[in-house]
Amino acid sequence: MTPPSESESSPHLTVDQLARRWHTTKSAIYVARHRGKAPHGFKRGRAVLFPVAAVEAFEAARLAGDKPSHRGTTVEHRPPERTTRRGRAATARA
Repeated sequence: MTPPSESESSPHLTVDQLARRWHTTKSAIYVARHRGKAPHGFKRGRAVLFPVAAVEAFEAARLAGDKPSHRGTTVEHRPPERTTRRGRAATARA
């Protein structure tokens, strides 16, 4: 029988575990935490711990707020029509 992993035995994630979960670096987690773009964590001695429930809620909120990109599909996002030097619209050549 194998022993449970650290994430299974503890209701908290360390910075290293969160970085592995999000496929990023530990310093990126510290920066995101400083900027308020990471789940709320707390310090236990020198270590920063993130409750798993808070991480999952943070991820769910980010997924819910992530809208598909519609870049270029609406008029205000389309690039302006190209014109010639004489001010006429350029036509597509076949």
